[in-house]
Amino acid sequence: MLPIPTHDEVKQELARRRHLDFMAYCWRKTDPFVIGFHTRKICERIDKAIADFRRGKSTYLIINVHHRSGKSDILSRFLPPHFLGEFPECEVMSTTYKAGLTEKFTSDARNIFRSEKYNRLYPEIALSPESNAKAYWEIVDAKNNNPLGGKLFGSGLSSGITGSGGHLILCDDPLSGRGDAESKVIRDNIWDAITNDLFTRLAPVHIFIMLATWWHEDDPSGRIREAMKDIPGFPKFETLSFPARAEDYQGEGKYPGKYLFLERYPESWYKSQRAMLGKYGAAALLDCNPSVRSGGRLSTDGIVYVDSMRVTKDKRWARVWDLAHTAKQRAGSDPDWTSGTLMAFETKPESPVPYLYIADVKRTREGAKKRDELIKETARKDGVYVKQAIENTIDSKDAYEYISDAIQEISWTKLSVKGDKAARATPLESIFETPGHVIVQRGEWNDDWINELLQFDGTGRHHDDQVDNLSAGYAYLVAGGAGFDEDIRKEMAALRSRQ
Repeated sequence: MLPIPTHDEVKQELARRRHLDFMAYCWRKTDPFVIGFHTRKICERIDKAIADFRRGKSTYLIINVHHRSGKSDILSRFLPPHFLGEFPECEVMSTTYKAGLTEKFTSDARNIFRSEKYNRLYPEIALSPESNAKAYWEIVDAKNNNPLGGKLFGSGLSSGITGSGGHLILCDDPLSGRGDAESKVIRDNIWDAITNDLFTRLAPVHIFIMLATWWHEDDPSGRIREAMKDIPGFPKFETLSFPARAEDYQGEGKYPGKYLFLERYPESWYKSQRAMLGKYGAAALLDCNPSVRSGGRLSTDGIVYVDSMRVTKDKRWARVWDLAHTAKQRAGSDPDWTSGTLMAFETKPESPVPYLYIADVKRTREGAKKRDELIKETARKDGVYVKQAIENTIDSKDAYEYISDAIQEISWTKLSVKGDKAARATPLESIFETPGHVIVQRGEWNDDWINELLQFDGTGRHHDDQVDNLSAGYAYLVAGGAGFDEDIRKEMAALRSRQ
């Protein structure tokens, strides 16, 4: 009669066979292992990929699921040790957009490999005594320390991958965020790294899994979809997509509902995230289906107009200037504008989305002398509660030094502007989409301002100086957390005394 297995022996056998059970058995975090609908489905697909690998069949998989859903635990932390436990002679490559993030994942994976519970599952194997690097370790026979051929190599996508191979290749978030996705240069570089480095490292039989937010129609997820249609012989990727809300989730698990991960996040979290992300951000991060940008990115439907607006110390106010100072920008039949927008942002407890107040916009196409007179007079009228700031872009070159020297009686702040126009304007989208969160003082400048909003698509084909003011103001007043110290008030008081 065969001995009856203990409860732990049953759990061990299930952990070796099923990835979900492997994670539950080897879980090391203080927080409990929370399982959602997507957790089960992804782990079931991994089980199939491992079974196919045993039979000599390769797998190509893209996984799209919303942020903070435990997706990197499933793939980057737990799959490498599970795979190497089953196939100690195989090679694993783990990549992300950044080498430091990859090292964090592979370090966590190494700790799982070294844990007592893992040793119960796979007592015949161990890490090589020389495997002290976070992102490179080798597998040996636990008894004699003889190399078995298995290894893990971790790297950032742009850090140099050639020379290593992969029976299992994981690409966890090839782009760091929306800023990368909006840059064609970065999209091209990442695509080159995937096709020229990762794809060329694949073993004859392999598993390739890309875990990615589908930020942009032309990002790696989008390009793979297009390549499957246009390039003969391109691998056929399967996509597992889990939007944050879908009717299919009704009745799944212990928390029936239409949202994906109610086991961890209440419905209010999803609604708050959608409000804060805005339409385009939510389409990528929550809906797993990016919107195509085609102008009109900043909705004007919910703007509230008021007849007067007081500039007082209860809000953070700044006048942000965008200077058209170069000859090229001032030339032609439709030259660029110098514009300065007087704005404030305010957060309120009842909403995660800030409020934006716009009191005035000044614009000119005059040369330097008249432009400087306008800026100086405007700054004096703005008063002591308004900071004066200038965008310092690549195009502006020495604009800040020139204007600060020309108008020395005003304290200037130089704004370091990074990223392309589309990425910089993205935080504004949720504010404009939330009715009543953009409050504008009526003025003669309103019509030009609205027309620019309606045309803005982030490509630079239309005038966008006023939108640039707003995105720079957001970075300065909200993301940067600018305050109003006493030194600024003293300087403005000194300015008034000289008038």
